Amino acid sequence: MTTENAEKPAAEVAKASPEKRPIKCQPLSMDRFTPWRIKVQMFVGRTIMENWHKTFNHLTVEGRENIPPEGSLVIVGNHISNQDPPLLTVATHRHMVFMAKRELWYIRPLGMWIDFLGALPLTREKPELSTLKFMKQVMKTGWSLGMFVEGTRCKVPNSIGRPHLGAAYFAKVTKSNILPVGIVGSNEKTGKAHIKLIIGKPIPYSDDLEKTTWEIVDALADLTGFTVLERKLAGKD
Repeated sequence: MTTENAEKPAAEVAKASPEKRPIKCQPLSMDRFTPWRIKVQMFVGRTIMENWHKTFNHLTVEGRENIPPEGSLVIVGNHISNQDPPLLTVATHRHMVFMAKRELWYIRPLGMWIDFLGALPLTREKPELSTLKFMKQVMKTGWSLGMFVEGTRCKVPNSIGRPHLGAAYFAKVTKSNILPVGIVGSNEKTGKAHIKLIIGKPIPYSDDLEKTTWEIVDALADLTGFTVLERKLAGKD
């Protein structure tokens, strides 16, 4: 399956590629979020990914003083590369669960890998109530939620795409503040990449989802120096 197919709704992908079946997701159980799982995620994010980028690329992290010492967070980045999810762990040193679009479970071995690390599938057009309730339960145990404001990679260089309300919504329902993390350079060629992760000041959650969403976008634009392509929400023309 191509990356292009990953941008399509799951039902459309399945119809177009009948031989492809999604990886069976692990059940929504707190057994997935054990101390062992934290150790695995920290090993992948901090030991492997951080040392990899420090060895083969030029990696810098700024703003760790902005990370609250305790409490769950909705950690939100801009999205320019498939490397971005573990880079949020590299930047913050927080164990986190990711909400990922369900279409990614059709891509092997990516679907198996993200499911193993604890990602939860999300149908963006109509999120399942069971997933939302389970996410609140997970975050009560101290896990943070990792998300990307655009919901998908922005392919325009040095830009932030049209945002979704998802990060602001999850922050509201879990009563968690938002930590913006600007990502620069993760889409550059390995061996020459200058990756910069910049952590901004926390943004309080609020009932006004659109206002909070634009606060996130503006914070990420300031941190990265990227251009906001359109001041329109995704799905609203």
